[in-house]
Amino acid sequence: MTRYKLYAHRNSYAMTTHLLLEELGVDYDIVWFNVHKPDQFPPEFLQLNPHGRVPVLLTPHGPVYESAATMVYLAECHGNRYLPSSIGQQRALAFQWLFYLMSTFQPEVLIQFHPEKYFPTNKAMQDSLKKSSLSNLQEIWQKIDQTLDPGPYFLGDDYSLCDMLFIMQAIWEENQPPTFDNLPNISRMMQTVLVRPAVKTILCSHQVEHLVDFAKLENQRSF
Repeated sequence: MTRYKLYAHRNSYAMTTHLLLEELGVDYDIVWFNVHKPDQFPPEFLQLNPHGRVPVLLTPHGPVYESAATMVYLAECHGNRYLPSSIGQQRALAFQWLFYLMSTFQPEVLIQFHPEKYFPTNKAMQDSLKKSSLSNLQEIWQKIDQTLDPGPYFLGDDYSLCDMLFIMQAIWEENQPPTFDNLPNISRMMQTVLVRPAVKTILCSHQVEHLVDFAKLENQRSF
């Protein structure tokens, strides 16, 4: 039986791959370390991913990195679960939104956490960049909300990799909109996804369960 090894930093994009492993119910081990401290890297880590980022998934076929790539790999290795198997519109939409979330949503999210990567010594420029990026994020939230109508998921009735990749970024307060009142479709999707057992497991493993008010979510779903 295949057993995977996931190299992960808590409360990072490794949560996306970790969530899919949990949803699939496959065997895996996790190597936890601080990705921001190179002196704490596992000895083999940079050989697996020379870019020094997580997640990295060690598989029978070798290492795979980049969140969306690890997720597609796992889905295809396990009967295309959470990914449409037939070539056609649904599969195209799945890849469309995976690429959008990685190439459009994620860069803006990362700016909220690490503006110093663009302006290492200029605090004023860092603040200006974050403000501009936050404005871009508000537009992205609106576009995603429109996409989730009628929903409830990115692919309609089918929970998929897209929802997993989105939800693990949506919980971070730094990039959230001031209110979800005008984002009813995102609110509905988050209420549905965040109470999944696998999602709860990942949030606890990454020590970020405090970011989600589960009691409130359960009450909202009961109406």
